[in-house]
Amino acid sequence: MSADPRPTTRGPLALIAGGGDYPLQLARSLTGSGERPYIAALEGATDPAAFGAEADVATYRLGQLGGLLDELRRRGIADIVMLGALPRPSFGALRPEVSTLKYLPHFAKAFQGGDDHLLRGVVRFFETQGFRVHGPAEIAPGMAAPQGALGRRQASPEQRAALERGFSLLDALSPFDVGQAAILADHRVVAIEAAEGTDAMIRRVADLVARGRLKIGKGDGFLVKSPKAGQDLRVDMPAIGPDTLRNIAEAGLSGIGLRAGAVLVGDRATLGQQADALRLFVEGFP
Repeated sequence: MSADPRPTTRGPLALIAGGGDYPLQLARSLTGSGERPYIAALEGATDPAAFGAEADVATYRLGQLGGLLDELRRRGIADIVMLGALPRPSFGALRPEVSTLKYLPHFAKAFQGGDDHLLRGVVRFFETQGFRVHGPAEIAPGMAAPQGALGRRQASPEQRAALERGFSLLDALSPFDVGQAAILADHRVVAIEAAEGTDAMIRRVADLVARGRLKIGKGDGFLVKSPKAGQDLRVDMPAIGPDTLRNIAEAGLSGIGLRAGAVLVGDRATLGQQADALRLFVEGFP
């Protein structure tokens, strides 16, 4: 990880934390560099206790946005990073408190579209309120996929050519606002990520293999993962993790190709060791 993830051009940071391990990793990275971020743990998505007894953390519902903004301003915090999984709520389920009611017209518009539209609306909202929104890779560059292999294994020239076709496929799908990943095997596309997410897509392929509906030869088959064209990586950065690698191995695939600098991998060294243990390549491409 980066020795000092804190950019010199910003002030105190607030971490708006959703589910998963990445908010915890980012908080640990910041703490390790001597910074103590204010952590807004989103109710139902993350456990505030997971950040440790020394963390400066509070829990907020989505309907308590007004209270969160008031607290950030009271603390003099103008820089925020949003990280972690959060199921898309319905507009009617926000249950806004009084201090949030004045912001509802903005979010009513943001909810009138797909996930990309909603996330862009969230960023615009914070910016219009005077906050600076940072991406996790900007705050902790070491959490993003580097160019090259994380472990000892690398894609072969034939696999590299197929991976580039996979990246081209994802680029072509960008206007349709579908998933950020695909699986290719036997010189064809066998799965494209939709609303189920990357790990569920991999398990779907594993089920096809188990039922004999799909045959994947040794050294064949891999996952490609890349952001959509124009995707705002400040709030919607693709990610893989240990579960992804385990699912890839169980499906009989040979590895993973990632867009370097544009996909979160967390602890690079640990993920590289896991890739070696599972005999997979995990490689970042420009």
